Amino acid sequence: MRVFQIGFNKCGTTALFRMFLRSGVKPIHSGGRYWRRRNHPAIAGRNPQVEIHINIEADLPALTGLEDFQAFFDMEYVLDMNMPPVENFRRYRVFAEQYPTAKFILNTRNKSDWLRSRARHNDGGYVQRAMDRTGLDHDGVLDMWSEDFDSHHAAVRRYFADKPGRLLDFDIDHDGSEKLVDFLQPDIALKAEHWGKWRVTDEVAASKNWQVALAS
Repeated sequence: MRVFQIGFNKCGTTALFRMFLRSGVKPIHSGGRYWRRRNHPAIAGRNPQVEIHINIEADLPALTGLEDFQAFFDMEYVLDMNMPPVENFRRYRVFAEQYPTAKFILNTRNKSDWLRSRARHNDGGYVQRAMDRTGLDHDGVLDMWSEDFDSHHAAVRRYFADKPGRLLDFDIDHDGSEKLVDFLQPDIALKAEHWGKWRVTDEVAASKNWQVALAS
């Protein structure tokens, strides 16, 4: 069984990745840095998000070449600063059709906090790249993200409404780790005690002395 996280980045993706990893599952997070550092042959010289994108565009099974991995998190990657990022989390329809036993996690959080976290990420570099790519100003990018947040969540929930048992709506602000454990049993045995906070943007910003202005 495969698990796909299909919410946005800055919504606990590293915490989810670490929970799965520490529970003995083989997950991939974003560009696969964890496994690249460990010389996993499926990652060497390849970016998993780019490979998934290429596979889908070529009408191949999305996980061709990545069959060793069970769970996929933060499925976004910026390949070219002047082009839209690869956003495989939006391809949930393809994953659901190609992998009929797969389950999906719509990770979410308070939208205002999410916007603030995105705006602070990489000392403002993330929002600046979006400004450069779209031609929008700072507030325009935040408005675009806000609308995208709402429309993506609505589309995911609508698609899975008639597919009981395949989607978990997981609010990182309010839901406990037992909800994840129960959702994936008996196929994947997650350990609730491995859920925790990882790479919280405000903590990273403080440790690196980022000075970027906060999102309103």
